[in-house]
Amino acid sequence: MQALDRYGYCIFCDDIRIEPGGKLSFIRCYNAVMVVDRPFPVSLPKLCFHVTICSPANRPYSSLMARCYLPGEDKPVAEEPIEVPPPSSQLALLDSLPPDTEAPPYIVVSASLIIEPIEIRHAGLIHVRALIDGGPHELHLGSLHIRG
Repeated sequence: MQALDRYGYCIFCDDIRIEPGGKLSFIRCYNAVMVVDRPFPVSLPKLCFHVTICSPANRPYSSLMARCYLPGEDKPVAEEPIEVPPPSSQLALLDSLPPDTEAPPYIVVSASLIIEPIEIRHAGLIHVRALIDGGPHELHLGSLHIRG
């Protein structure tokens, strides 16, 4: 089985809660569209993004930055560094795997971003991306269509 290149995804929701035992609860998740019932600009008390980024284990991360872009904005409304272990520690995980492992090993990093409050000035797409190892390219993790 051949490993995919780096990829990721994002869950968009109204709240993220840490439950007993370290479980996460995503409250009022959005599928593809958020419909607002008033004219733009719209102010929301909170909007949450949970990102997961996967990389083949032989391509460890040296740095990760999650970014959120609002419709009509060129610069991110939020940037959050995601702490990762040093690349040597990530590569050491490969040595600890059983030699008969069939599935390609991945390094998986997850983080939650919470923006409160948030003002959305225009209808369009909210994009969440990751800047890996300082760029120059961003990995697209997901988008949410906002419409009135």
